[in-house]
Amino acid sequence: MSKHTQGPWTMHGPCEITGRYSIVHNGPLAYVGDANQSGDGEANARLIAASPEMLAALMAAKSEMHYFTATRGSEAHELVRAAIAKATGEEI
Repeated sequence: MSKHTQGPWTMHGPCEITGRYSIVHNGPLAYVGDANQSGDGEANARLIAASPEMLAALMAAKSEMHYFTATRGSEAHELVRAAIAKATGEEI
């Protein structure tokens, strides 16, 4: 699994000057803006801040799915496997 800063990550903002949101864990990890003025900046920041917990949940779900052989190869199993691979940089 690729290395990443362990969670939890939190979201702060928006900054009164820049309008950006900060994703932090013992200091800033990322800044999220709203480049196309669509109003998606806050939603994107929440999604990024939840990433460590979502990855852990997906890994737990994948582990549980292996107990039920009928789920292997299912659409849900493949979606979980692909999301984990995308987050960790692993080949699928």
